[in-house]
Amino acid sequence: MSTSQIIRRAIRNLVWMFAHSWASAVFGLVTFAVMARILGPEPYGIMALAALVFGVAGVFVGAPLTESIQQRDEITNVHLDTTFWLNSGLTLLFAVVIALLAEPISALIGAPAVAEVLPALSVIMLFSSLEGVPGALLQRELENDKLVWIETASELLTTGLALVLALLGFGVWSLVISMAAGTLISVAGCFYASKWRPGFSVSVTAFRELFAFNRDTVGTYFLGYVDDAIPRFLLSLVGGERAVGLLSIAGTISGSLTGLLMGPFNEIAMNVVARLQSSRRTVHELLDRVFAMTTAVIYPATLGLAIVSPLLIPLVIGDEWIAAVVPLQIFLVLGIRDATGTFNIAILRGVGDSRSPLIILSLGILFLFILAPLLLPYGVAGIATLIALRTFLTWPVSAWLVQRAAGYSAIRQIVIGWRALIASLGMVAIVLLVNFHMPAHWSEIARVAVMIISGILSYTGLMFVVGAGQVREIREGIGWFRNHHDGAVEPA
Repeated sequence: MSTSQIIRRAIRNLVWMFAHSWASAVFGLVTFAVMARILGPEPYGIMALAALVFGVAGVFVGAPLTESIQQRDEITNVHLDTTFWLNSGLTLLFAVVIALLAEPISALIGAPAVAEVLPALSVIMLFSSLEGVPGALLQRELENDKLVWIETASELLTTGLALVLALLGFGVWSLVISMAAGTLISVAGCFYASKWRPGFSVSVTAFRELFAFNRDTVGTYFLGYVDDAIPRFLLSLVGGERAVGLLSIAGTISGSLTGLLMGPFNEIAMNVVARLQSSRRTVHELLDRVFAMTTAVIYPATLGLAIVSPLLIPLVIGDEWIAAVVPLQIFLVLGIRDATGTFNIAILRGVGDSRSPLIILSLGILFLFILAPLLLPYGVAGIATLIALRTFLTWPVSAWLVQRAAGYSAIRQIVIGWRALIASLGMVAIVLLVNFHMPAHWSEIARVAVMIISGILSYTGLMFVVGAGQVREIREGIGWFRNHHDGAVEPA
């Protein structure tokens, strides 16, 4: 594909993916609020700790093996068959081990209740591995619109099924059974959409050709797992399933917001950069346009939700979740970094630099070990702070590594949205002032509504004053995307 064809296909995928993200968010918000009220923190803590167990398998199977299909310029059926059977075989091995050792593993992480769901989740993991290669092929060809339809069908069924089962009193099993149904739909959908079927042309040569990239990918996923597991494991030891559930929900809510606004960009970032890596100027222009837009949206959204969450969380999912407010606010502040820094590993892997992500993650783990003794006594809020500090401390390093590998200025990555940040901080001050002067007898719904409206109006006004330059950049960026979408420009 030519450069313009790649960008046009990427834009088409973004439209589909954003439409899916927003539609599923509205549906998911309602059902999540109901589910959280019915189930409480413990089932979510059990599932989060179970994910900690399966994260070990995720280091070696799934994406660590299939990402090379997306990044490699030339791919053959031999590469695909070799990856499929290697992935399936290793997943089967991990599934059997986890199922047989469910009780000792659960005792090791200090959560005996997890033992009940590990065998069932092992079977689900085995079936899920089947979609790895066909799903990677769809992403490689930037056919994410097909994945959107598959994910939509899966989400509708799983969310509805989970809700019904929760109402019937199935507890944590409502989450497990709905996950199984969603996995079956995803596997069938990926095979149907990709038109690919596994053969038996397994080759040692193909394995060796893919091994160099896969080796570093496995290392990246291993360090990523350790980086993610340390906080949850420490918290489970001092707080149990409930504390982990509170942290998990805080991360889910903040992650859902950034995913809603940036998820589609993240999903296609590596594939687009990989396809455009021969044209660095186009990659830099693309990043400029994307970052101007993401910072203008993420900064006010995350900081705005942070200041209304003390009222919004108990209102939406109940008083039982009030303890999740502070960790949620801490995670939301990470939006300042996520608006640009969350793309860094995808950019590095897209240009073929599979070593730099190892440096970033290793440094993050080092910060966790240094800071954990200081923050662990503060419970859920302390662990959330630990995660936030690690993320901000590794940001400059990852920005510099992107500059070295892709030539995109580290300073620009960090300061590109400074106008939106100033406008967002001004919005926060105005909203807090408005909240302080609201009559005490007003209902929580009225207070939240007034805070949201005043936030939108104040941020819009401030952007046209202090952020006029960024507004102009966004308009130019929209024109740039439109020209590429219409085929009017063929970048050098």
